[in-house]
Amino acid sequence: MIPEVDKEMLLASGTSKGVWTLHTDGASNVKGSGLGIVLKPPSGDVIRQSIRSADLTNNEAEYKAMIAGLELAKSLGAEIVEAKCDSLLVVNQTNGTFEIKDDRMRKYQERLQVVLRRFKEWTLEHVPRDQNNEADALANLGSSPNRRVLLRSRGAD
Repeated sequence: MIPEVDKEMLLASGTSKGVWTLHTDGASNVKGSGLGIVLKPPSGDVIRQSIRSADLTNNEAEYKAMIAGLELAKSLGAEIVEAKCDSLLVVNQTNGTFEIKDDRMRKYQERLQVVLRRFKEWTLEHVPRDQNNEADALANLGSSPNRRVLLRSRGAD
């Protein structure tokens, strides 16, 4: 999570005005599930998060990453967000292009809609995987069972 000092600095700097850009990705493999979030406030700073999650399907991880990223943006005062992800399913179900047939996906979509209603304006667009590399790398880091070791060794340097 974002340290309180950093949150206060972002809120005090008035960065909530303007468009925030959010890239998310979810990863699920035999090692676990992870969420990757790259949030760019109008100030130009970049907030990156890698989150380990309970075992999820890939589609569930994609939804959870988008929800977590939007909740982070809102908690920092964002009013307008341009969200981008490489999941056609999440983008097309959210934009109404794909029908939701699975009850589990319907629950994630309902939660996502609740979060989106908290913004003054929002867009969600599909981006090719090669334009979502950073969020993808963070999601893969989150799905790694060695994540704690990697983070500890970085902090020890």
